[in-house]
Amino acid sequence: MLKVRILNYLRKWEKLVYFNRCWIHRNDADFRQMVLEGYQNPDFLKLQTMGDAYEGKTIYLIREQGNGMGFFAEVGVVLIKLYFAYERGFIPYVEWGDRYLYYEAEGVEGEYNAFQYYFMPVSDVRDVRHALHVLEADGSHYRQVKEKFDAVSYDVSEEYIDAMADMMGRYIRYNEKTALYLERECDALLGKKKTIGVHYRGTDFHKQYNNHPVAVQIEQEIERVRELLEKGGYEQIFLATDENAAVAKFRGVFGERVKVYRDVFREDGEESIAFSSSDRSQHHYRLGLEVMRDEYTLVQCDALVCGYSNVTFIARIMKRAWQHRKYEDYELINNGIHHNDNYFWKSQSSLRKGMKEKKA
Repeated sequence: MLKVRILNYLRKWEKLVYFNRCWIHRNDADFRQMVLEGYQNPDFLKLQTMGDAYEGKTIYLIREQGNGMGFFAEVGVVLIKLYFAYERGFIPYVEWGDRYLYYEAEGVEGEYNAFQYYFMPVSDVRDVRHALHVLEADGSHYRQVKEKFDAVSYDVSEEYIDAMADMMGRYIRYNEKTALYLERECDALLGKKKTIGVHYRGTDFHKQYNNHPVAVQIEQEIERVRELLEKGGYEQIFLATDENAAVAKFRGVFGERVKVYRDVFREDGEESIAFSSSDRSQHHYRLGLEVMRDEYTLVQCDALVCGYSNVTFIARIMKRAWQHRKYEDYELINNGIHHNDNYFWKSQSSLRKGMKEKKA
């Protein structure tokens, strides 16, 4: 009886119990592997039970990364985790919450899952709060897929693009409201003319973050566009950019052949538009909708001139997934990748802290 009381007492001390078990099982190879590798092994999966719904299914819960990730960086991570789920036969459910940059605390037309502001659900699962078997996506799952395709930088293989396009085609659809809006806006701007799409990323790309692309000079893109126009066949240019100055420079060279959306939130500083503030209604949701509109329009173009970015990477994936073709002309300007101690996550943590203090 005394022994039982002692054991019950010791169980209250979690660390003591843990060290005791490590000692008891010190010669058990499987136990050692679990302790040493399990917590960071992507194949060491932890199921949660929240209720009895969706019996017979393992639901793979994909939440937002947060940490200041832009719209199409988040989409890219979702595609990678969808690949992880698909390979294992899991049923995916995407839920973007309040760490997502484009989240609206008051919701959008009654919707509080920010993924579904813009997209249809990726499966028949509508809620995981009472599901029987839930597995939450983990960073190690993301890394495993990236390593499988050696996709550790912006320069990725055609095999990787095809794999992500397969996930896009299987799972990702705009919701009805978003699809109608994007089609209407793009048709009104471009019509049926053969178009060169140009993406120029300014603002925070000038900050030279570690493992981020060296910023493309606008003159480099202008020169590539001029060459394509001389080649013949193209009638106009669609410019997607976050900088007002870029619009002025392109129009100064190519005039009215340059098409842009006028109602876009642009700046000329060195902070990402995604972190901007405004008094306009549902500003964050609308920022997301604007970058989606730029992306959708780039996908409809016949050529693409760009540097490395998540916007243009996902545009290539969308074109393969939904149009089953590549760009007629794809002009990538590669100025290299920064390698330094200027980490994006540190900068964004400081920025978000400043924004919270300003609001307070």
